[in-house]
Amino acid sequence: MNLERLQTLLGPENVSTAVEDKIVYSRDASRLEGECLAVAWPSQAEQVAALVEWARAEDVDLAPRGAGTGLCGGATPQRSVVVDLSRLTHTGPVEVEQRRVQVGAGVVLGGLNRRLAKEGLFLPVIPGSHRAASIGGMIATDAAGLRAVRYGTMRAWIEAITLVDGMGRLHHLTGDALDDAVGREGVTGFIVEATVRLAPLPAQRTVSLLAFDDEASLLAQRDKWLADPSTGSGQAPRLTALEYLNRHAAAAIGWEARPHLLAEFDSAGGEINDPARIADLWCARDGLYPVLARSGHPVIEDPQVEGEGLASLLAWLETQEIPAFGHLGLGIVHPCFRPGDDRITSLYDQVAGWGGRVSGEHGIGLKKKPWVGAAFRAEIRQLKETYDPQNVINRGKLC
Repeated sequence: MNLERLQTLLGPENVSTAVEDKIVYSRDASRLEGECLAVAWPSQAEQVAALVEWARAEDVDLAPRGAGTGLCGGATPQRSVVVDLSRLTHTGPVEVEQRRVQVGAGVVLGGLNRRLAKEGLFLPVIPGSHRAASIGGMIATDAAGLRAVRYGTMRAWIEAITLVDGMGRLHHLTGDALDDAVGREGVTGFIVEATVRLAPLPAQRTVSLLAFDDEASLLAQRDKWLADPSTGSGQAPRLTALEYLNRHAAAAIGWEARPHLLAEFDSAGGEINDPARIADLWCARDGLYPVLARSGHPVIEDPQVEGEGLASLLAWLETQEIPAFGHLGLGIVHPCFRPGDDRITSLYDQVAGWGGRVSGEHGIGLKKKPWVGAAFRAEIRQLKETYDPQNVINRGKLC
């Protein structure tokens, strides 16, 4: 591997083979370990294209990395040079009338939304890692998050993507071609820039926090809220978030040990309108996973199940006494396990039978490959033929 050539392309200060850097970049938040050969920090799309040309000549795998918050090993290197895109931080002027802005892949959502708030706008896809999550990583996993019941996933908020593929070519993707990059976890190329759509900040927020005796009554209330004509039927929905905590998760943050729904409205639809009380409730919800992780349950999963299968999933989690929470408006549930718990395999073995998907928002990466179907594998292989025929970007991921 000709690192001298790589250092010439990017500058020696932007390439590292230091042991400590290789250790840090050998994993993402999934805890899956890989082998990092070196780390590169490009700051321009042209440098990313040059990196790809170098990798093709050297037959080296390049592993794209955003904030490293991925939970399925999507950024875990497989004898790879890790390409940290966090320096692609260009942000264009906010087009207030058109409600859009052009951003580099390394722009962090939390910082972007603080800037946009001055214009009365925000990017409404809010994952749990919103303080650190990068725009490129959110696109790569088609992030959902806390307000997906109202705003959907990242796909709905992307107008255009600039992609550097495995041949070093730049693509300007729009329309249906966006699907070649959104949710593809970097296997078709490096997302270096995107134009994202924006939404107006709600003028009002209220919430309701309800506790239930069992999941059946909780799901009945969920269905009632989702079917309410004031929250759908072609109108702009009032319901902006619908979060679930089972009794084990609720007890972990000091709430009554019963299943809960936390619903948010951009209107007077909720029972709680005190801003301080609302902030406290969201703070508790935001802090839930760290509390569960510290209590010995750091392995978080994300099956997505709708319809009757959702009741079966929640019942199974309750029977197994597994702490869980999630974005129940979309049927995304986050059970949390101890490391090495063999019930994780049991969970994913049952998801298809419940009519669900093995990933609602975390992606496939390395972790969930055993549960990927043949049709999905064929689709990814076709995309690789089109965008990365030499397979130099994110080898071994998804399928």
